Amino acid sequence: MNQEIKVCQNCKKDFIIEPDDFAFYEKIKVPPPTFCPECRKQRRLSWRNDFNLCTSNCKLCGKSVVTLFSPESKMTVYCNKCWWSDKWNPRDYGVDYDSTKPFFVQIKELIQRVPILGLVNDDGIGSVNSEYTHDFAFSKNCYMVFSAWKIENVLYTSYIIAGKDIVDCTNILDFCDLIYEGLQLELCSRVKWSQNCTSCLDSAFLFDCKDCSNCFMCGGLRHKKYCFRNEQYTKEEYEKIVDSYKISTWLESERAKKEFEEFILTIPRKFANNKNCYNCTGDFLINGKNSKSCFNVQRPENDKWIENSDSPKDSYDLVCSGELSECYEGITSDHSSRNLFGIFTWKSQNVQYAHHCHTSHDLFGCASLRNAEYCILNKQYSKEEFEKLRAQIIQDMNNNPYTDSRGVKYKFGEFYPTELSYFGYNETIAQEQFPMTREEVFKNNWKWQDSFQLTKGKETIKSESIPEVIDDVKDQITKEILQCIDCERNYKITEAELTLYRRMQVPIPHRCFYCRLSTRLKKRNSYKLWHRKCMKPECTNEFETSYAPDRPEIVYCETCYNNEVA
Repeated sequence: MNQEIKVCQNCKKDFIIEPDDFAFYEKIKVPPPTFCPECRKQRRLSWRNDFNLCTSNCKLCGKSVVTLFSPESKMTVYCNKCWWSDKWNPRDYGVDYDSTKPFFVQIKELIQRVPILGLVNDDGIGSVNSEYTHDFAFSKNCYMVFSAWKIENVLYTSYIIAGKDIVDCTNILDFCDLIYEGLQLELCSRVKWSQNCTSCLDSAFLFDCKDCSNCFMCGGLRHKKYCFRNEQYTKEEYEKIVDSYKISTWLESERAKKEFEEFILTIPRKFANNKNCYNCTGDFLINGKNSKSCFNVQRPENDKWIENSDSPKDSYDLVCSGELSECYEGITSDHSSRNLFGIFTWKSQNVQYAHHCHTSHDLFGCASLRNAEYCILNKQYSKEEFEKLRAQIIQDMNNNPYTDSRGVKYKFGEFYPTELSYFGYNETIAQEQFPMTREEVFKNNWKWQDSFQLTKGKETIKSESIPEVIDDVKDQITKEILQCIDCERNYKITEAELTLYRRMQVPIPHRCFYCRLSTRLKKRNSYKLWHRKCMKPECTNEFETSYAPDRPEIVYCETCYNNEVA
């Protein structure tokens, strides 16, 4: 089939469907999309809340639980032990399909009725002392950690594969330890305020450095030691310079951050941070093959529009998913094949519109099932009955599609409509990549969360009263209530947090977790590509890059970049 230009139902802009795309859609037996890639991603992300937590009570045992779901969501929340227990049966919530009602309405009603995990973690089962975590497993002593596994003593961190003794980081690959304020780090130890680094030790304020130790305020270095602002010094000279910065104090660390941000703008950077990839576009891809518009993905093969994932193959339009094949339009569709339009559905095959289902096959429109087969809307059928009814529902979805308040139609092959999401738009990671105002959200008839569980005005210590030097901070700080200097939200310092600050010799933060996270995420390139030319004078090379044309960084092609850092 030839390339076709389509008009997006949502944004009304043109987008292209390539011959390879048509082959993929035919292979998994779904129609071509009617939303462009960006609008598909925005819709998908509007169903994932990564960071906004609240407290509730388990609807089965009454225990207080931490959950992603606000009271306004009307979700039936269970604690971990109750949800995984045999005290209830999700099939008891099964209903007959109603051909007079749009299917998306029926699955939304089922999702709200069937009990759901407040947070997806294995605290008390495979993990220890890690209640405040989500999309998380096999770890110990963690707090406010999201999308992580095999870690220990990690706080306020997201998207981390393995590490120990880490605070305020995002996108940590392979084992790192004693890291503070890191972004895109791999195999680093005792590193602070650094980004895009591999195999670095005992350093601070590094950008795009590899195999460096005892370096400070540097960028684009390879195999260096005792460098400051990319200049070589003796050990004694270097230590004297670093000591003069006094980064264990709050004010001096803030000044150093500003200096570092200005300095790294003078360092050329490569158009894409991909390693050992063939015929790939995107950023931070490792060992990839024939994959396009993917970001922060390890071992992608024949994929498109995937981010923050590991080992996807022959799949399109996924977020935070791993070890899967022939999956499409999913959120955390781990260890699966032919998992289409799934949300937190793992180890499953041939499932469509499955919500928090595990170790199952041949499901359609189900929620919270485990070890199940041939179910529709949580009701059990024989194989023959299942296949016949599924075909009827797909036909009904096409003949009588769900139509949202703006007139956008959702036939079979579309992900869940945003206006049916149980989250407020500003609770989700869609707000991070596609920010909207409250008024814009309401104009689309989407939800907005006005009632976050937070406190203001309860502080017991003002920021100017917090000791500047971490060594002067007393244990009493863990009993105080602090106030964020940016948003005025109240927050506390935990005992584990104070221990790590002292060990790493960094000051008490004067901003809350959410403001620290927001600042860090803004340093990350967008998950979008632009066609640009190399900025090295006289070079004519062109490329696809996640650096937008209006950004201030100096962006080089691979050849010019390698010549610069060699």
